[in-house]
Amino acid sequence: MTEHIKVYGIKPRIQYTANGVLDTFTFPFAIFKAADLAVYLDDTKQQSSAYTISGVRSTQGGSVTFNTAPDSGKIITLVRDLSIERTSDFQEGGALRADTLNDELDYQIACQQQIADNLNRSMVLPPYAISTDVNLTLPTPSAGKAIVWNTDGTNLENSTIAVNSLESTLNGYKTAAESAASTATTKAGIASDKADIATTQASVATAKAEEATTTLASKANKDMDNLSTAGKTKVANLAMPSDSYLDYTLTDRSFIAPANGYFSTIVQMATNSKIQLKTTASNLCNTLMTQGTDTRDAGIFIPVKMGDEITFSVSNAGTVKQIRFIYAQGEI
Repeated sequence: MTEHIKVYGIKPRIQYTANGVLDTFTFPFAIFKAADLAVYLDDTKQQSSAYTISGVRSTQGGSVTFNTAPDSGKIITLVRDLSIERTSDFQEGGALRADTLNDELDYQIACQQQIADNLNRSMVLPPYAISTDVNLTLPTPSAGKAIVWNTDGTNLENSTIAVNSLESTLNGYKTAAESAASTATTKAGIASDKADIATTQASVATAKAEEATTTLASKANKDMDNLSTAGKTKVANLAMPSDSYLDYTLTDRSFIAPANGYFSTIVQMATNSKIQLKTTASNLCNTLMTQGTDTRDAGIFIPVKMGDEITFSVSNAGTVKQIRFIYAQGEI
């Protein structure tokens, strides 16, 4: 008598990776008939004509031999696939044969193993999950959408965006960002070039200002004999301030222009120095600034009208070398 098969606690599913040479693959679980075994190559179920099965009704399982060795890299899945049904029917007062009863019990155990394996591959909550109100029912399929948790984490729903289009959208953002970065780099280079030009032009302007101051000073009429005593005092105080006005720590010193002319100064500039001349009446302002660690002389001047209030400010300068008012002969 053929030994009755036993259904052991073996997972009714096994997988292999083909190497392109091997054509036979074993399965360690029992099957009742050849049709109880489903054979897959990757995600495609194979027709029974593509292979032969040995080991039907064997406790140790059997093997599948393909007509042609599967291509290398293919995933081979052998899984027991039973119809969930009862095929026996015991009659009252009828014979109760052991092999028939064993077959029925074996079949039911095999069905339970199959269901357990399917459940293990299904979406389930872990036993330690805190919430008991979670609904794992899948939403109605929506093309291109992902399945996500809702805001309170109790239900699954379709995403509001099509995830398959995210890559192209992000690539578009990436391209735009790279273009903007390239444009910014180019503009930064242009700005740097213009800054260099501005620095050069500022140096030229300083030199021209010093030259103009020297030229105007040499040509200015310094004869004040025709002035009244009060007029001479105003001109003298403006053209030759007292020592306290040469203190670079003192700022916003004001003078009144006794005539039309120019107010000029020469200052030895230091790091981050700033000179500013401005008139309140004519709303004119000249400012000279420097950066770096070099020390150099710089000149600045401003045209003024008689009666203008002139404000002279210096910060961070080493030495104020000259403060002078220049006017045309006959103006005073």
